[in-house]
Amino acid sequence: MTESTDGESETDGGFDWREFTPDDSPLTPIELKDDPQVQDLSTAKLAVGDSAHGFARPVYDFSDGTRRTTGAEFDLLTEAAEKPVALIFGSYT
Repeated sequence: MTESTDGESETDGGFDWREFTPDDSPLTPIELKDDPQVQDLSTAKLAVGDSAHGFARPVYDFSDGTRRTTGAEFDLLTEAAEKPVALIFGSYT
């Protein structure tokens, strides 16, 4: 990454990330990606075969397009003891 003459962050190809960065954001996406703390948070701390961290969350029913509480709870450690579990994380933004 290079600094342009007006202080805006650019990639080597001249793409201006500030154009796509909210005005109140102190970092561009490239600067954020290069931040050591962000890199640490995005690095897996578990190896294959390690136990998962336990957490439990309510289960909701969205079948009619609205969120309805089912009264059930998803407990990762209970589910993982019974069968393999795949967790998929994503962003809606």
